[in-house]
Amino acid sequence: MSPPAGAASRRGTYFFLSYAHSVPPHGGRTDTDTWVGRFFADLSAEVSRLARPTAGMGIGFYDQEIPLGADWKAALAEALGRAQVFVPLYSPGYFRRPWALGEQASFRGRLAVAPGADPAIHLAPVLWIPFPTWELHPDLAPARALGEGLPGYAENGARALCMLDVYHDEYFALLARLAGRIVDAAERHPLVPSRAPGLDEVARPAPVDPDLAVAVLAPTRDRLPAGRGAGRYAATSRGWRPFGDQQELPVAEYAVSTAERLGLSARPVDFDAAGELLDRRPAVLLIDPWVAAAPGAVGALVAAVRGLRPWVVPAVITDADDPQSGARLAEDVTTMLQNAGVPQVKRAGSVREFVALIPALVTEARRQYLKHGPVAEFPEPPEPPPSLRDGPRPTRAEQTEAHDDPASPFPHGEHR
Repeated sequence: MSPPAGAASRRGTYFFLSYAHSVPPHGGRTDTDTWVGRFFADLSAEVSRLARPTAGMGIGFYDQEIPLGADWKAALAEALGRAQVFVPLYSPGYFRRPWALGEQASFRGRLAVAPGADPAIHLAPVLWIPFPTWELHPDLAPARALGEGLPGYAENGARALCMLDVYHDEYFALLARLAGRIVDAAERHPLVPSRAPGLDEVARPAPVDPDLAVAVLAPTRDRLPAGRGAGRYAATSRGWRPFGDQQELPVAEYAVSTAERLGLSARPVDFDAAGELLDRRPAVLLIDPWVAAAPGAVGALVAAVRGLRPWVVPAVITDADDPQSGARLAEDVTTMLQNAGVPQVKRAGSVREFVALIPALVTEARRQYLKHGPVAEFPEPPEPPPSLRDGPRPTRAEQTEAHDDPASPFPHGEHR
């Protein structure tokens, strides 16, 4: 669990590292942001070498340091409120990820009310992955300026320097330059730890129709199987917390946060109330095996899941530390789902397994939806009126013929 908010807010850190989370590979739970972790460790080491921290001052923070089961948004707001310098790793995907942009907006919101704070001093962006030449962002200028005189950085970005030994000298020159900026800002222009706006405060309102649903099939507190303790349940299924005190949020809320970090808007729903949402949107279905413990529940469960769309990806969740873990029930429910025609049923038996599983579930639901989901048909737009000044406009056939071999929008082979 995260430390008490009061204690954490009194500690400062030299820098906060922000980045766009990668989508995990199909079928894998591997860490797809390995090089971000490497960069964070190397930058922390260089800052430590140069810094003269006061008592209790931390060096760096990035989100992989958030404890398992913590409330990510609360932990991030707390960390943003005590950071001296915000270091965003700019990539094409960074500007398409509301979560990453929300972190930056939160820090800027804090600077806006901090006496004497200068964004030019306390923001130190890094060009992580090069941008297509036609993508222009005013925020990129200081990121590019950081690498002045380092041609490998300008051409390939800091990630390539981190990955490839051929750029060893440039990489450590870049680290030294960035660490020097961070230490100078923190020690010569210190910010007093203060409240940073929460990510929900700076984010755009969530769309009514989300990109992804997180459905929960679990008993409610007033409808529990005989003998089942009520401590992990709530008035709604989506309030279920299978890991008890090991988690600060219901599992549905954690899954929603994970989807948002991957760039998808998401909404938690009770399975019984999801209705047609699961017919038209990809979904993760989190199942408490105790739903099968009540008399007659097995038949109802089979009927409920038999018509699931292929883009509804189920996972049976248990807690090995729960005296009433339901492990046997989980095996029965998994077999039941498979017999009902659900091809793949995932399992998680601990907080660690659940946290590792959720990004893969979100990605698989989205992949299945793109493969099997309905195809939207868009009406043909009307022909534009002719221009008397420019002469007749080309027909659509002529336009298509002229542009039948467009350049790849991702010349570097990297989407994020």
